[in-house]
This record gives sequence, structure tokens and C-alpha cells, in this order.
Amino acid sequence: MSRTGFREVILFTLVSLVPLTVHPALGQEVLSDQIALPESITGELVLTGQHLLEKNVTVAKGGVLILEAGARLKAAPDVSLTIQGTLRVDGSEAKPVEIYSAEGTTWKGITMLTGAQGVIHNGRILRAEKGISVLAARLEVSRTTITGSQTGIHLVREAMADIKGVSFTGNKVGLAAEMRSAGEISGCLFKDNNVGLGIASGATPAVKGNRFVGNSLGLQVLQRYPGKIEGNIFEGNKAGVRLYQNGPDTIVERNRFVNNSDAAVLALSYTSPVIRNNYMTGGKYGIYANQFSSPLIVDNVIREMEQAVHLNKKNISQLKGNVLADSGVGIFCDFSSYPLIRDNLFSGNRMHLKLGKFQSSNWESRAGSKSYVLETATRQGSRNPRLGQGPKEFPEAVDATGNWWDEKTLQEMTEKGKDADISTLYDGHDLPEVTYEGFGEETYRLDKILYLPALKTESETAGLKGWEGTADERVPGL
Repeated sequence: MSRTGFREVILFTLVSLVPLTVHPALGQEVLSDQIALPESITGELVLTGQHLLEKNVTVAKGGVLILEAGARLKAAPDVSLTIQGTLRVDGSEAKPVEIYSAEGTTWKGITMLTGAQGVIHNGRILRAEKGISVLAARLEVSRTTITGSQTGIHLVREAMADIKGVSFTGNKVGLAAEMRSAGEISGCLFKDNNVGLGIASGATPAVKGNRFVGNSLGLQVLQRYPGKIEGNIFEGNKAGVRLYQNGPDTIVERNRFVNNSDAAVLALSYTSPVIRNNYMTGGKYGIYANQFSSPLIVDNVIREMEQAVHLNKKNISQLKGNVLADSGVGIFCDFSSYPLIRDNLFSGNRMHLKLGKFQSSNWESRAGSKSYVLETATRQGSRNPRLGQGPKEFPEAVDATGNWWDEKTLQEMTEKGKDADISTLYDGHDLPEVTYEGFGEETYRLDKILYLPALKTESETAGLKGWEGTADERVPGL
């Protein structure tokens, strides 16, 4: 055979190379020895059976490392596997490939460098500092479990990744995507992590049809994200989704949020995403928008919350076509927030609409909140250059006309007329005057709520579009 046609394949088959013994009690074959990988792999190396990663190993450019079904690679503490060429993990459901360190130890993980390629099917990666780090490389992972790691997968920069059906459990961070990394994350399970999935610094992976269960924070998106968070289930997390400084090209759509204790969606610090066609139930807040954030909130069903929607600090959100039902408060407004509230359905809430103590245009016109905002920001160490900006005109009422109120509330409104104390609305009729710490003994008028004219018939268009909010109808075709 000519050297041109020569293809070097090193096949470690431990059944033939390593003596086996039989455990007398269990009747199982037990390996009596293990083989260490070379420090540099330049040809094609195929592994079956059990092996050791005793030192840092590099798969060079042009090199290929293949782990076949049932292969196990045990890593010594603090060692790493670096891929400059190609990594293939060809496990099966019955015989997954395992890469792990001993109990109580941590290995560095797999690092894929510029131009590398990785394809991992049916693998298990355990107890790594970073299970897989990807820098300007391509990665495909499916039907794989990553557990007990600081970070399961880290798309460091300019990575192209297709992550499907991967289980991230018990990690500090399940998956992190940063610096223009792209691709798709779908059909994955993020369970019992501190943070399930984090996206930042211009990364744009699509997030579709995943389950986030029992995490401290299911999904976090920092800064601009021109993409969709679509068709996912968020259940039993402290917070489902946290958005920070996102624009209107961030879309949260057709997701199911169940019993996320703190909030289904947090929108913080000048965030203005689109939140539409989601089902939310159980927990303290459905949507919590704070720090000058003004999301577009459309066609959602939010029920059985302490507060369905919480709007704070100069919020000018638009709320249209939502069903806000069976909660302690339907919409809460505070600190000079004047949202547009139209075509919504309010039903069964203890308070449909409630204004907080700082909801006072009278205070804004006489004293103003700018100095208070800047003082608070300085005390908290904020460096946000946009602090102090926001609405400069403040009406004397929150306009909630053009909505449908449940029968009892609508009857009370009709009988009492405009500008009355309505039992399911909390405003300046309930607390006419307020005082503020740091503003002397001056009293200020609390705003009122405008509620008439109202929709005369129950809106048939409010609520979900194209689905009923159940777990099996998240994204058609997924």
C-alpha cells in the first residue's frame, strides 16, 4: 500500500488486549487494567473500552479522536482534552460514552479551538470545570447528559452549535453562549442548575422547545438578543426568564410557565422585549418589569399569581389582549408608571389594578424623582449611563379604559360612574395623600385609575393565539 493511501487507525480493543476477570458474586466482566491516551493525536485514534486521560491531551489539526459506543475515558484531576482537529463521540442509548473524573475531583474539560469540529451523540460528561468550551469552532451534541460541572457547555466566542436533546443537570451553569455564538438549542432539559442557560454579549442561538425545571434561574439573557425564546416549558424554577437591557427584537413567545416561585419573566434595566402568547400560572409575579423597563405585553394568559403584572419605575409598557385572572393583583403600577392598558380581560382578581405609594404625578410635578433615582443609583454603585432618563410628562391618572372587567366589577363601575372608589381598583380614592421620606412634611396626591368607558362584552380575542397553553402544544413540529 502506498503512503498516500495509508490511513493510520489505532484501535484499542480492551477485550483482546487486556486480561478480564469475572466477579464471582455478580457474574460481571471487570477490566483489570486501563490504557492512557498519548499526549498528542495526529492521526486517527479509535477508542473502545476504558481508558485514562492522565495528562493534557491535544488532538492536532488533521487528527481525529473517535470514542465508540461503551467507551469510558477517566480524567485525572485538572487535566484537559484540547481539540484542534475532530472529535467524534459515537455512543448509543444502550452504551453511552462516558468522560468523567473520580468522585470528589474535577477535570478541566474539553476545549475546541478555532476550526475544530465536534460531534457528540449519546455521551455523558461528568464533574468538569467546563464540560465543553467552544472557541470559533463547530459543535453538534445530541442525546447527551452533562452533570456536576461548573459550566456544562460554554460557547465562548463565534461558536456555531447545534444542541439537541441534551440534559444539563446539577451544574452551576448548564449552557453559556457569548460573543456572537449562534446556532440552535432545542429539546434540551435544564434541571437543578444555578443557571440553566445564559446568553450574553451578542450571542444569537435560537431557544426552542426546551424544558427548564428546578433551576434557581432558568434562562438569562443579557444585553441585545435579536432572537426568539419560543415554545419552552419553565416549571418550578425560582425565576423562569431574566431579561436585562434587551430591545424589542428579543421575543418571548408561546412558552408555558408553571409555579416559578419568584417570577415567570423578569424584565430589568431599560429592557423592552416583546412578551406575547405565553401561558403563566403560579408564583409571585407573572411579569415583573422594573428599572425603566417597558416590555410589550400582548395576548398572554396570566393567572393565579400574587401579582400577574408588576410595573415599576417609569414604566410605559403596552398591555393589549391579555387575560389577567384569579390573582391577588392583575396589574400593579408604581413610581410614575403610565402604561397603555387596552383590550384586556380582568376576571376573578382580588384587585384588578393597584397603584403603589410612589404612583403620584403630583409628586413628579412638584418635587420630581430624578434626584431620588440618581441618589439611589449612586448608593447601589450603578454605572448605567441612562439613569435619570425616562418619561418626562406624567398624567394625573393611569388610563385603563377600553378593557373588559368581570360582571360584578363592571356593574359597580356602571352604577357609580366615573371617578369613583371601585372595590377592585386601588388608587387615590383609597389613599388620597402620601408623604415621602426625604421630602419633608409635604403631602402629595396619589394618582387615580380611569376605567370607563369599558368594553361592554367579554373580549373574544384576548388571550392565547393558536394554542391552549398545554405542555404538548408548545411549538408545532418540534
